[in-house]
Amino acid sequence: MPTRINPWMIGFGLMLAIVVGWMLGRSPWDDETKPVSGELVVRNEPLVEREWGELTSSSTQRSGYQTDEEAISEGALPGQRTLRFTTAEEMMSFIARVGDRIRVMDRIDSLFTLRVGFLDHDELRDLLNGSEQEGFIFPAYTPNPSGGMVQADAIPLGNQLSQWLGLKQLDLNLGKGVKIAILDTGVVPHPAYGSVKNVFIVPASDNYGEWNGHGTAAASLILGNSSTVPGAAPGATLTSWRVADDSGSSDSWRIAQAIIQAADSGHQIISLSMGSYGDSLMLRDAVQYAQNKNVLLIASSGNDGLTQSAYPAGYPHVLSAVAVDAQNNHLLFSNQSEPSALAAPGWGVTAAYPGEKVTSFSGTSASAPILAGTVAAVMSAKGYSAQQALAAIYQMTNEAGAAGPDRYTGSGAVNLGRILQSDNAPITDAAAASNYITPPQAGAVAQVQVNIQNQGTTTLSNVPVTVTTPTGVTQLTVSSLAPGAVKSYNIGLSNALFANGKSVQVTTQIGSADAVPFNNLRTTTYSPSPAP
Repeated sequence: MPTRINPWMIGFGLMLAIVVGWMLGRSPWDDETKPVSGELVVRNEPLVEREWGELTSSSTQRSGYQTDEEAISEGALPGQRTLRFTTAEEMMSFIARVGDRIRVMDRIDSLFTLRVGFLDHDELRDLLNGSEQEGFIFPAYTPNPSGGMVQADAIPLGNQLSQWLGLKQLDLNLGKGVKIAILDTGVVPHPAYGSVKNVFIVPASDNYGEWNGHGTAAASLILGNSSTVPGAAPGATLTSWRVADDSGSSDSWRIAQAIIQAADSGHQIISLSMGSYGDSLMLRDAVQYAQNKNVLLIASSGNDGLTQSAYPAGYPHVLSAVAVDAQNNHLLFSNQSEPSALAAPGWGVTAAYPGEKVTSFSGTSASAPILAGTVAAVMSAKGYSAQQALAAIYQMTNEAGAAGPDRYTGSGAVNLGRILQSDNAPITDAAAASNYITPPQAGAVAQVQVNIQNQGTTTLSNVPVTVTTPTGVTQLTVSSLAPGAVKSYNIGLSNALFANGKSVQVTTQIGSADAVPFNNLRTTTYSPSPAP
C-alpha cells in the first residue's frame, strides 16, 4: 500500500491554546425545525475540504498554568481530563471538596463521570484518592469531505443510490417506525427530506447558511425522498445531535455525551460520520452503554488511508463503514478496518446541501449514513431488531475486492434488494462481482482474481463467463453456484503490463441473460496509486 496522508489529529495538540480547553463548555438546547417548501435547486455545490478554522482565542497562557505535556504527547486536549467514579456518592464527594481549585466543566451522571479543567495537573492529582479512573479527551473531526487521495478511475455514484442498493425504485416507506440518531454538524431543513429535530450540544447560528453542510449531506443519504437525492430509509425518524462546530471540530466527550442521550431517548441506530485517533475511556464507556441498550452504532472508518479505523469505528461491535466507488472498488482514502466492516458508496454521492442545494459528497462520511439507512430499511420491511437486520445484511452482501472478508472492503457491499426479495419466487442473477487485480510482487507474478457471485435465490448452472485482459481472452464456465456463493478464478497477467506505471484493464462479462443485467458486465482498471 502507498504511503498515506496524516491522521486528522496530527499537529492539533500543539495548536491548541490552553484557554480553549479551560473555557470550553456546553450549551445544549433543542429546536424543532420547520419544513421548507419548493423544488430542489440543483447547482452541483461541491462540498470541498473544510477549513480547520481559527482558535476561539489566541490568548497567552493563564497565570499559574503548568504545561500539560502528558496530554499534548498523546494528542489530547491539554488542561482537561475525564474522571470516572465507582459510585454517584464518590463523584459528589469529589465535587464538594474541589471548591474552585478545579473546574467541573460537565458531568454525565449515568456513568459517574466528570469533565474537569485545571491549570496544574499535580493539583488535580492531589485531590484524587486513587479509586477514580482518569482519562484523556481527544479532538475529533468530520473526515475530509472531499474524500482525500483517490484513484483516477474511481466512479462516482451520483444519484444512483437506489439502484446501487438493489432497488427497482425509491420506496418512501423504508425505515418507517425506526428511530435513527445522527451525530454531526447539525441538519438544516431541506426539500430533500423536510424537517429534522436538532439537539444542540454545540451551539449554532440562527442563520442556517452559516452551518457546516456535512451533517445535512449525511442526513439526506438516510432520509432523501426524491430521485434527485435518494436516501436509503426515507421513512425513518431521524434526530440530529450537533456535536461539531462549523469547522467540523468536536471532541470525544461531546460525542460520548450525545451517544448516551441518543440511547436514553430510544434511538435504535446511531450514525456517526466523524471520529478521533485517540482511544478515549469516556467514549468507550458511552459505546458500551449504548450497546447494553441494544443500540447499533455505525461509524466512519476515516479518510486517511490508514491501516486502522478511527474511533469509535475501531471499537468492538461498532459497525465500521468503509468506502467504495459505484462499482464497489475500494477507495484509496478509506481507512482499513476489521473484516466485519461493511462497504457503501463514498465517492461523488449526490446529497443535500444547505440553501436548498445539492452537492457531490465523498468520503466514509457518506458510507456510514447509507449503512445506517440500510439497516433501518431492513428493520421496517422485515420487522427485525437492529441486530437481526444487521445479521440479514451480512448474509446477503455483494462480494467486493478480493474473495471473502478483508480489511479493505470488509464483509462486502450491502445489497438491500437481495434481502427484500429473498422470499420471492426464484430469481436468477449471476453477477460479475469483482475483478481484483494484483500487480507484480516479490516472489509472485501479477494476476487478476475474477469473482462470480450468485446474487439470486436459485442455484445457477453452467454460467458462461468471458474474461478479457491485455494478453487475451479466457472463457470460463461456472458449473454450479448456490445462492449467495462466490466462485473465484485466478488468471495470470504478464508482469510487463505493469512496467513504467502503466494502467491495466480487465473486463468480465456473463454471457447468459438474467434478472439483473447491469451486474453482468464489469470493467476494472488497475492504476498505480497517486503520490500522497
